[in-house]
Amino acid sequence: MPVRPDDSFKGTFGKALVIAGSRKYTGAAGLAIQAALRSGAGLVFAAIPEVIHAPLAASIPEAIWLILPEKDGAITGLVAGEKAGLVADEKAGHVSEEKAGLFPTGGKDAVLVGPGLNQTEGTQTFLLGLLGHLRENAPNLPLVVDAEALNILSLQPDWHTLLPNRVVLTPHEMEFSRLTGLSLDEVHSNRHELAVTYAQAWHQVMILKGPNTLVVSPEADCRVLPFANSVLAHGGSGDVLAGLIVGLLAQGLSPFDAATLAVWLHARAAELALATVGHPAATLPSDILQHLGKAMSSL
Repeated sequence: MPVRPDDSFKGTFGKALVIAGSRKYTGAAGLAIQAALRSGAGLVFAAIPEVIHAPLAASIPEAIWLILPEKDGAITGLVAGEKAGLVADEKAGHVSEEKAGLFPTGGKDAVLVGPGLNQTEGTQTFLLGLLGHLRENAPNLPLVVDAEALNILSLQPDWHTLLPNRVVLTPHEMEFSRLTGLSLDEVHSNRHELAVTYAQAWHQVMILKGPNTLVVSPEADCRVLPFANSVLAHGGSGDVLAGLIVGLLAQGLSPFDAATLAVWLHARAAELALATVGHPAATLPSDILQHLGKAMSSL
């Protein structure tokens, strides 16, 4: 765990940005934001569509809310006229206030994008614009790409070339299948070798989720989580993990170590939650959130 000196303040522990949510998947954003807060990050900024602001703000008082443009309940990118204006601003040597608001990454120590998004055309435009913005303006800012953001990327030719330098990818086996073009059977039968091969090819840290989750570095180091049961087989478990990763990145851990620690804490908190609830079928991601502190103290 990152050290927490007694004379610290909120700025000591970094600023995490969570870009998440849609009308359909309000809960995914909420779980990721709460996990980032529980990770120990000093400040957590949540960039969400306005349609889900009221319920989330009422239930998560610790987050700082940033409202993004939306269409039909989902985050959207810029319309053509706005894009032209931004290009003119950039050629003039500065980033416009509109773009700074659309991609509020300035001053942040780590970014998460993906939980609770969807695959509307506007959201695809937003994600590709965000990645371009990071490559141009903050190529070394740590970034977690999760959930629907992975599925949007899988639709792009040579998608890994669109990423900035320090990314944690978090696919489960189906998402990994989409990213690689391999069948699910191929992935499942040879997950370790494939995870190492593709983490090297993509030059990024990758978490291949599932029983005995793998955490792989671009240098082919692979860490295997000795945890396999059905507690995490609930929608929302991955959102908790993604929030943990971005919070640990914001506190200064390297992408490989942040991914490793987050995966371990996530699994350990699930074990502790199971012990309290009594059965894996009834142990929910929100229960895991409540046990993260005990998982940390068990280290």
